[in-house]
Amino acid sequence: MRLSDANLRGRTVIASDGLAIGEIAALFVEGDSWRVESLQVKLRKEVADRLGADRGVFHAGALEIPTRMVQSAGDAVVLSVAVDDLRQVLPGENQSALAP
Repeated sequence: MRLSDANLRGRTVIASDGLAIGEIAALFVEGDSWRVESLQVKLRKEVADRLGADRGVFHAGALEIPTRMVQSAGDAVVLSVAVDDLRQVLPGENQSALAP
């Protein structure tokens, strides 16, 4: 199945424990190989609060999730990790978690 940035944006992202955490806001592509390296997910308010993700009154919390944490992509994007395991990719928490 071929998926483009345009038809992936807005798709629901579901953690391995079954909780819908948000929706795809953007894809990040590695410039040399043109490989998708991560997804930016606009988090639901309750998930952002649970993770301690930075959010404001007028902007939702967002999280950059490396593709190694993606199990499948179809009608929804399913992650291979549970919600609480996403704390490892919070900005400033553990920058090595984004390394391949």
